[in-house]
Amino acid sequence: MKEINFPFLNFNRPKVKVGVDIGTSSVKALALSRQKTGGFQLDFFTVQAIGEERSKENIVEAIKRAAASSEAKIQGVTIAVSGQGVVVRQVLFPKMSDAELKSALQFEAEKHIPFNMNDVFIDAQVIDQNAEGNKMKVLIVASKKDLVNEYLGYINEAGLEADAIDCDAIAVANAFMFNNPGLGKDKTVALLNIGASMTNVCILKNETLNFTRDIPVDVKSVDTLENQVRLSFDYYENQFGKGIDGIYVSGGGAKETALLQRFSQAFGFEVSAWDPVKNLSVSAKADTQALKDVSGQLAVCVGLAIRR
Repeated sequence: MKEINFPFLNFNRPKVKVGVDIGTSSVKALALSRQKTGGFQLDFFTVQAIGEERSKENIVEAIKRAAASSEAKIQGVTIAVSGQGVVVRQVLFPKMSDAELKSALQFEAEKHIPFNMNDVFIDAQVIDQNAEGNKMKVLIVASKKDLVNEYLGYINEAGLEADAIDCDAIAVANAFMFNNPGLGKDKTVALLNIGASMTNVCILKNETLNFTRDIPVDVKSVDTLENQVRLSFDYYENQFGKGIDGIYVSGGGAKETALLQRFSQAFGFEVSAWDPVKNLSVSAKADTQALKDVSGQLAVCVGLAIRR
C-alpha cells in the first residue's frame, strides 16, 4: 500500500487514533488501535446526526455526543476538511531534499494554488521520486486558514483537541488502499465518497493519488452530480491522457443501489460499493450489525485513524 501520509498540521501521534469526520448532515467518529500483527482493531464507532440546521451549536453538540458514546475517554482526535477551501495539486519538482522542498514549496505553490499564500496552510509530500524527466512528483495540499480554524473551533468547543488535520480526499484514498491492497495496481480507478451534500472524487493511477475534487452537490440532485462527476473524469483524461477503468463508491450514497446502477449505465462499466472497515478486526464490544449498517459512511474516519 502506498499510503499518502501528509504531515499536514500533524501535532502528535497517539497509539490509539480517533478519526472524526464532520460531515454536512452527521458527525462520524471511530477509534482504532494498532495490533501487534501490524493491523488495526476498531474499538469504537458512532454516527451522530447534526440536525436540520448545520449550525455551529448543532455541530458541536453532535461532536460531544460522539465523544460521550465511547466507553473510553476521548481527548485527541484527527479531523479533516473539504470543499472549495481545500486544494490538492500534483506538481513536478526537480529532485531535491526534504529541506530544499520545504524552502521551495511556498514559491512553487503560488503557481498552482488559487489562493493568497498568506491565507492558507500548506504542505506537501513526495509521491514519486523517479518521475519523468529526472524529476520527482509532489502532491501539494492547501487549505484556507479560516476553514481550518472553523473546524478546530468545533473540536475545541466540544472539549477535544486536534492531534492532526487532513483532508477528506486523502483520507478516503488511504482507507481504500488499506482495505483493497493491489486492487488498483496497473489501473486507473475513481473513488466517489458520496455524502448528503458533498462528494469527494479521488482518482488513483497505479495506487497513486493523481487527482482530487470536492463536489458540493446534494445527493438527491442526481443529474447534477452525474454531470459534475463526468466533468471531473473528462478533465482528468484530458490532463493525463488516460480514462477511468473502474468506479468505487463509499459514503451514504454507497447504499443507494439505484444511484450505483445509474452511474454504471452512464459511464459504461460496473460501479461497486466498497467497505471501509473490511480489513479491520472488530472489538467484541462493538455492535457488528450497527457497524454493517453504517460502515460505508466511515471511509474518511478510517483514513484519518490509520494515518501514521
